[in-house]
Amino acid sequence: MLNSKEVKKVQKSMREGGERLPFVLEALSDPTRLKIFQLLMNHQDLCVTDLAKVCKVSVPGISYQLKIMEVVGLVRKQRMGKMICYELKKDDPLVKKMMKIIA
Repeated sequence: MLNSKEVKKVQKSMREGGERLPFVLEALSDPTRLKIFQLLMNHQDLCVTDLAKVCKVSVPGISYQLKIMEVVGLVRKQRMGKMICYELKKDDPLVKKMMKIIA
């Protein structure tokens, strides 16, 4: 049985990304999104069109997948002229943990 100090420690660890964890895991349960995550782990900025070609998915299809990943806080987008490129939020503690698990 946990004492009150241990309960507080567990509660704190759950607040530090624990509330997002189910959504992140659900997002990464999709094979295309997992592939995107792995590609972004190994490459700095990848544009939507590049990801679409590599994943063999339409540009709108990849955009949809990236939007889900953005909503759960895995990626951030940057506009580069007419192109939109994505990168992992490598400064996010939960993203770092997921990178270690997936690597």
